[in-house]
Amino acid sequence: MLTKLFKRRVKLVKYPKPMGHEEVAKVFKGFGSDKIWQAFDTVIDSHLLSAVSDVSDSKLSPTELAHASGRVDAISTLKSKIEEYKNFDPK
Repeated sequence: MLTKLFKRRVKLVKYPKPMGHEEVAKVFKGFGSDKIWQAFDTVIDSHLLSAVSDVSDSKLSPTELAHASGRVDAISTLKSKIEEYKNFDPK
């Protein structure tokens, strides 16, 4: 029963043809509206702040601290990759 708390349902969506970097950037630029980016940033920042808060917990074991640090790194990387795609300029 306790293991149910830690299991997350993940659904990997497969598409027939993967998108390349240029196509991803083109789709991102097509959003246009600042509101959609604000919404994405709000969701991502919420998860990032939660992870940062976890890292600052002095009661964490080394394993828990490593996990929380990994979350911060993964979420920060995701946020930075999205910014790269938004600003990508294929010449």
